[in-house]
Amino acid sequence: MRWAFEVERTGLERRNLVELVESLGYKTVVVPGHQIVFRSDSMEAYSTPGEVWEQAKALRELMVSVTEIDKEFAIGAVLDMLSEPPRRSIFLEGVPLIVKVTMGSPTLTVLPSAELSEEQLAEWTKNKAEQEYQLKLEAQRAKLLPAFREPRAAKLLQLLKQKSHTGESLYKIYELAEGHPSQRKTFQNQFGISDVEFKRFADAVHNPLVSGWLARHAYEDAPKTPNPMSMGEAQSFAVGLAMRWLASVKG
Repeated sequence: MRWAFEVERTGLERRNLVELVESLGYKTVVVPGHQIVFRSDSMEAYSTPGEVWEQAKALRELMVSVTEIDKEFAIGAVLDMLSEPPRRSIFLEGVPLIVKVTMGSPTLTVLPSAELSEEQLAEWTKNKAEQEYQLKLEAQRAKLLPAFREPRAAKLLQLLKQKSHTGESLYKIYELAEGHPSQRKTFQNQFGISDVEFKRFADAVHNPLVSGWLARHAYEDAPKTPNPMSMGEAQSFAVGLAMRWLASVKG
């Protein structure tokens, strides 16, 4: 092993970060004086620390911007493990301003039985915390793994973060999942999309007679279906399809 890189800062608990990054194929390395260090087999082909830095930056982009799983994630030095102690290469760059948006969501609180003993209550609390952690980890992986494996997934996740959509953004979501029109039939068969359903969606996103200024096109034409989707239905269709496709990429 020659190359590794350290994590300078994270907003996640250590276990959470390690399990997430290891699911991408990285491995943790114990290096005295360093809190969290990762390596990967793919980095061993590199000849310079700059190449390692670029790979680490790509991981940071996924964590901070694409998935927003860890907006505090920061890379420290690249380590040359052939030296003793490891030689550190530090790369300086401008730090972009990150605007944090916190969205509230309803939570369900489950309370333990009042009849539990102190020992049983401690065990219940431990199990509940572990279940909540595993649910959180799975939700994080549902975004991170597809974005890591498929560039189209990273672009799609960026689009899904939009607060409102137009026909253009909804059709881009569809196109990113589909990949290319040449494979449309195979794609639609895989996800159970009928020809009529797709045409109803296309009427909504393309035609201003159906969706007004939100449509992709400016020219008006007769809808191709008698009951086009509303923009709300088109959004549900595109976003739901995107989530199913992301799940298929995650595997």
